Amino acid sequence: MEDTPVKYKMDELQTKAYRLCLLWDKLARKEFPNERHSRLRKTGDPRKSFVFKCCYKLVRQTLGLIPDEEYKLYITAQLHIMKIQTDGIVHGLVTPQILVGDKAWRRWRVWKKYYEREKIKPRTVEELDVNPSLVLVELNRTKKFLTKELGDPPKYEKLEDKIKDLTFIRWVTVGKISPYYVLLSPFVKKLCGNEYEEMFLFDFDVYKQNVCQEVKEYFKENFAYEF
Repeated sequence: MEDTPVKYKMDELQTKAYRLCLLWDKLARKEFPNERHSRLRKTGDPRKSFVFKCCYKLVRQTLGLIPDEEYKLYITAQLHIMKIQTDGIVHGLVTPQILVGDKAWRRWRVWKKYYEREKIKPRTVEELDVNPSLVLVELNRTKKFLTKELGDPPKYEKLEDKIKDLTFIRWVTVGKISPYYVLLSPFVKKLCGNEYEEMFLFDFDVYKQNVCQEVKEYFKENFAYEF
């Protein structure tokens, strides 16, 4: 099966998705040996299989968010949580649909924290070296980016779409959107719920220390459309 990507002229992302399909099949059978599973089609182009479509979506959604060596851990985490939720008995197929979407990402963030048995080490205030004026600069930069991507003013519905497909999380991770916006935004809190911090690759405790009254007032004035 190693020559399948070559046979069907798969590009890099498709090849990665195909390998995740094989990994999914192995891990799903290990965790649920007595259940029925979604499988790759035995003949023809595997890209037409539901399993491939889910794994390809996973690759695209988590590009730059999950290192290649952690995908096995990611899939295992989703299967373990499914086993806990169902007491190991699935009424229907065990499908890779559990691997994609914002709920899957939240499950992964929570599970990984327990797996590592400690939070990602936050930077200290000294390392961040911020003051209120720098926080305002970050918020202003974030607003310009959101306006460009989501409309003027940025639309709630468009932000919802970007959160669902994990694009928003990627924007925060790569620095296009400030963590301070995540902390202060009513839109984000409404869309992500009380556990919104679990969705992101940050420990927000240090950032919270820099959200003073001046910052809060600036946000309410310049992001008034969210209130």
